[in-house]
Amino acid sequence: MRPTLAQDHPTTLCGRAHLSAQSLTDEPPAVLDASSRSARDAYDQTDVLHYALTLEISNLNTGANNCTVTGTNVMTIRSKSESLSEFTFRLHSNYTLTTLTVTDGMTVIPVTAAQPSNTTRVVSLNRPYALDEEFILTVGYTGTSISLDDSIDVTTQGGTPIVYTLSEPFGEYTWWPCKDGDRAQPGDNSDKATMEFSITTPNNYVVPSNGTLQGVDTLSGNRKRYRWATNYPITPYLVSFAATNYNTWTRTYTFPAGPYNPAGTMPVEFYIYPGLDTPTNRTNWEKSLNMMATYRGIYGEYPFVSEKYGIYNFNYGGGMEHQTITGQGSFSESLTAHELAHQWWGDMITCKNWGHIWLNEGFATYSECLWEERKAGGINSAAYIAAINARRPSSNGATGSTFRYNATSLNSIFSSTYSYNKGAWVLHMLRHVVGDATFFNILAAYRTQYAYGAADTEDFRAVAEAVSGRDLAAFFDQWVYQKGAPTYDWGWQSTNVAGQNYLLARIAQTQTATAGSPPQTLNEYVMPIDLVAIIGGVPQTIVLQNDARSEWFVVPTTAPVTAVSFDPTPWILRGTTSNVAYVPGPPKVVATSPSPGAVLPYGVSQVAVTYHTPVYTSLGDYTLVGDTTGPQSISILSVLGDNPIVVASAGPLPADTYTLTVADNVSAMNSGLALDGELVDANNPSALPSGDGLPGGDAVVRFTILPCETSADIDANCLHDSADVALFVQTLLGLDSDPDHMTRSDMNNNGEADGDDIAAFVAATTGT
Repeated sequence: MRPTLAQDHPTTLCGRAHLSAQSLTDEPPAVLDASSRSARDAYDQTDVLHYALTLEISNLNTGANNCTVTGTNVMTIRSKSESLSEFTFRLHSNYTLTTLTVTDGMTVIPVTAAQPSNTTRVVSLNRPYALDEEFILTVGYTGTSISLDDSIDVTTQGGTPIVYTLSEPFGEYTWWPCKDGDRAQPGDNSDKATMEFSITTPNNYVVPSNGTLQGVDTLSGNRKRYRWATNYPITPYLVSFAATNYNTWTRTYTFPAGPYNPAGTMPVEFYIYPGLDTPTNRTNWEKSLNMMATYRGIYGEYPFVSEKYGIYNFNYGGGMEHQTITGQGSFSESLTAHELAHQWWGDMITCKNWGHIWLNEGFATYSECLWEERKAGGINSAAYIAAINARRPSSNGATGSTFRYNATSLNSIFSSTYSYNKGAWVLHMLRHVVGDATFFNILAAYRTQYAYGAADTEDFRAVAEAVSGRDLAAFFDQWVYQKGAPTYDWGWQSTNVAGQNYLLARIAQTQTATAGSPPQTLNEYVMPIDLVAIIGGVPQTIVLQNDARSEWFVVPTTAPVTAVSFDPTPWILRGTTSNVAYVPGPPKVVATSPSPGAVLPYGVSQVAVTYHTPVYTSLGDYTLVGDTTGPQSISILSVLGDNPIVVASAGPLPADTYTLTVADNVSAMNSGLALDGELVDANNPSALPSGDGLPGGDAVVRFTILPCETSADIDANCLHDSADVALFVQTLLGLDSDPDHMTRSDMNNNGEADGDDIAAFVAATTGT
């Protein structure tokens, strides 16, 4: 639905934000108390399988905004209890029960109902029903309608009376009896049922409703009966009708075969006030067919393709996404896109309770942006970014959470800032965190798992984590359950170390954290941050994972950086962001020789460590340990200000795998901060530059020295050098009779050192 208050942003959303909590005051205080739920049968002890609702609307009084409603609802119910003795339904005390029976097998049994509040009737069943037993409850009723929060309105359009319903979130009971959560409680939308719905009205009225029209019957007394039915499960608040002298027309939506359906066609039906029936208005509503095809490519086929989609006029400032039949008060393109998207997100998958309303409204608001991105065919990123920025929460999320902790207040539930706009931004940010392909795979998996049911935030999070393979607990906590948004100071600098260019960046979060029970403003928000850097005259996007209050980054670049912009899209819901002078941070290791994971021939006696900035260091900051040979004796060859720092062993390192540890006693000369040394993988050169962005943490590098090559090593010192050449020549000339030298000079192993060994000796010493 759509909020219509002047303070709402100029784009068109749906919502109930303009309705205030004052409309709840007609109910006794006990109904507003969450503990009142405990007095009734547990909601999850029954499963309504089918509603067969028949009602007649008469005595329309537009001045008093009421009419006479006379009806019967036949409910097929399954017990989910081992011993179900009562069933609770909601129906306002304005209505008198004319029939109340239970059909148990073939027997119809009158029963009674207590009325603990203005909203609730508790039926004492004829006997306890065991698990999975079914029974039929028939409720006949009559009375004068009462409109709470526009739940059933009797007014006029163009001088003609109109009756229409809008039950979300608490209003069903004001015009029909059904199982539903208590008024002014978080609710539970999980119990969906199929439905038949017959509505009798004066014969000059046309009646749109849910599902497929089964027929129109002409009755005595200038009346008509419209018979609708839906085989798709529907939650009670989405059941609706309207009745007035509509003009109607139908278009055909043609769809291809897909994973959810064979190829076919579906009617798209329109019901418009005669006074608004213009070619322009018809064209605007008919955009829904193109929208349906566009959403099909994103979300999969329209969920109710075996029945219909429709739009009808009603006297409401925005719209309401009744299943298969949307009520709209305008012809706005974004409103039409929003309400259609609800058929996937809100109708096919419904938020379990009103605290999770962002799963309806945030998804539909975000869908408006996807429509702008794709309506022209292809991907129009600029249009998408303009659309999501137009829906930026007015307070940047600073004072409230996406999750609605107060799910008893209409103003809280249908907050345009939090349920709609911040909800849309949650999806916008998730798209960037997991990447485009994964994001849309998440939506597909979410549809598959919860289609025609209900879900909450944790259900959606579980799907997102399963598809992405990532732990998203922090993301959902900070953006759904907590309040606030980060603010940033950031600075940058370009530097060159040993011929390699680097971008240095510091990011500091500056928001004021709060404490206590959620929702709170956090000290750190964990998000990837895009820096768009001009490198060699070309813009390049560098993504930094910011997960600390103040954090430093060193990023290798192919050329000097001449300009940087911070999250220019933007992808992060953030407050004030200030570009400040770069503040030097902890030193990071940018290179080592040997490099992490290197495998080198025998002969290495020195190890070099290069930092991104000059450091204070000493010999005690370095250890070199072989896996089998143990700690090595080393010395430091560098002096203050040198970069790299070189440490050396007394001679070539024995063959082994070594661990070089650089202790975080090393500190930067320009900042005094300790080494930021951690490597994600000590064997991977791409783990450099080191660090997690914060001072502290040793750098650990692993490398391997191979055994020495003994072939042609006449003096057995693990080196191929001139001494070996001299000894080989002397042995061949008979001037050296040392048995070991003679054996090593016998390169072809024929038992003697002679001219036949020369070619093999040359090859071994030269590597040819």
